[in-house]
Amino acid sequence: MRHKDRSILIRAIILFSVSIGGCLLVVWAFWSMMPEIFSFFWLVFFWLFFSGLMGYFIASYALAPLFKTNRLLDFLLKDTLHELNIPLSVIKANLQMLVMEEKEEKNLKRLNRIALASDDLHLLYKEIDYYIKREIREELQEVFDLKDVVYSVIDKCHDIAKGTAIEATLVNVELFADKHGFAKVISNILSNALKYNQNDQPIRIYQEGKQLIIKDSGIGMNESELFLVFDRYYQIDTNQEGFGIGLSIVKAYCDDFKIGLKINSQKMVGTEVILDLSNLMLKR
Repeated sequence: MRHKDRSILIRAIILFSVSIGGCLLVVWAFWSMMPEIFSFFWLVFFWLFFSGLMGYFIASYALAPLFKTNRLLDFLLKDTLHELNIPLSVIKANLQMLVMEEKEEKNLKRLNRIALASDDLHLLYKEIDYYIKREIREELQEVFDLKDVVYSVIDKCHDIAKGTAIEATLVNVELFADKHGFAKVISNILSNALKYNQNDQPIRIYQEGKQLIIKDSGIGMNESELFLVFDRYYQIDTNQEGFGIGLSIVKAYCDDFKIGLKINSQKMVGTEVILDLSNLMLKR
């Protein structure tokens, strides 16, 4: 059973047990009026035991179709993902051979576009693979360098930067965490900074002690917007691209790895996101 399925089952058992326990409590109230046969301890024991047992069976029966559907979807997704890797590898290998043999510039440009599309598909494959591994709780933590990851994210963000400078002042610090997930955190924060930036002001990324700070001079947020900013699908400006899930992903990752997350913002002045990386830093 998946971790998420187990949590659903446990919550359902507790809910059913409390409901049934309430009914048993009423029976107990009438029973207590009768001559005392059992001690108080045994009454509590049987009350908890039977309510928990009944809650388990009722919850298991009620949620069985949901778990069955989830298992089928898991199998379909994992099998499909596995099969996708083979045609992607074939496309890449044949593209490389075609590029080596092709001499005409026009055809080379077409092949290059196909290669870029193939790379995009491969990135999507890696993303799905990553989320499956997270879902089944595979060990994803590793040692990596903060500076290397942040600079690699900055390189990938050049296309959306549109001339906005990204000034990074970082030192080499070793962290132990989910590297891919951490890169997604930095990418989402930086993408938001670039999306809402004003007047081509530079984005600053720097360290203060054990904190990593990403600061922009964008449109900023007021207190009510800050309160909602981590809600899934919430967007400050609905005219902007995206679905409003970036910061909810950031919050979930920070909660999982005990990263202190703080956002300071002021309307039409800018926003700074502060990540406290104390719990990720290797103790030497």
